[in-house]
Amino acid sequence: MDVAASVPRASAGTSALRRARFAVVPVYWHLLSFDAPTVAVLWAWSLAHAVRVEPSASSLAILGIGTWLIYVADRLLDWRGTARLGELRERHFFHARHARALLIAAVAACTVLLFLITRMPAADRRADGWIFAGVVIYAAIVHQPLVRIRFPRELVVGVVFACACAVPAWSGCGDLRTELVALAAVFAALCFLNCTAIHAWEHPRQQRWSRVTLLALCVAGAAIGVSFAMRTMEGVRLAFALLASALLLLALDRDQRRASRKADAGLSPLALRILADASLLTPLLLLVPWKL
Repeated sequence: MDVAASVPRASAGTSALRRARFAVVPVYWHLLSFDAPTVAVLWAWSLAHAVRVEPSASSLAILGIGTWLIYVADRLLDWRGTARLGELRERHFFHARHARALLIAAVAACTVLLFLITRMPAADRRADGWIFAGVVIYAAIVHQPLVRIRFPRELVVGVVFACACAVPAWSGCGDLRTELVALAAVFAALCFLNCTAIHAWEHPRQQRWSRVTLLALCVAGAAIGVSFAMRTMEGVRLAFALLASALLLLALDRDQRRASRKADAGLSPLALRILADASLLTPLLLLVPWKL
């Protein structure tokens, strides 16, 4: 599938051309699998600062590179699974067309990753090792199943993703570990909501709308509840970032439901996927020097 078909064509002068060029940025952010690493690093940094930990640049780099490698491998394996060809999306076709270049980049990334891992703290290395083992087991079950096992894939992805993001802050959070666990738990629920919503939008015939709405409201309520338990202002702000992300996903879901009732095509699956991942970038608001 041509990427250019997913980007608005510039046919009405310079302004249209500029809009088309601007649209290329989020499209390639998604197609190159940079979306998940961006979210992972941003939330790892935010979780660490919420419990007054300064994460090292190497730990964030390990998380970002490792997340990118996992997502590239997952999309290439999805492409090779011809039995699921009907479920493939633009991201899979893009990875299939550029598999050789992506594999070369992956080898280079693995080299950098191994170099950084040898220099990371032993406690963080053990924690990342357990998470990596979980990812390998998950991939084996999903892509090369010896026995068909039904399990909530979206929930597993959300929990593993949130745990990986909490690792850089885990060993240094001290007496704020309870706050870290609470924030990470709500973030895991938010990731579960994100995956569930994307699945519902990409498979509208399965009618999972009510589940998305209920889950979004639960995550929003949990975020509000967690905000009262925070002992740091950074923790309170991050709880409200969780709330904002849940509400953004709820708004996207309601928009799709409205379009479905009116027999309107609504946003394209590609646009929805990009917006769903962009809705998790709310911790960027924490970087703004707000003055009340």
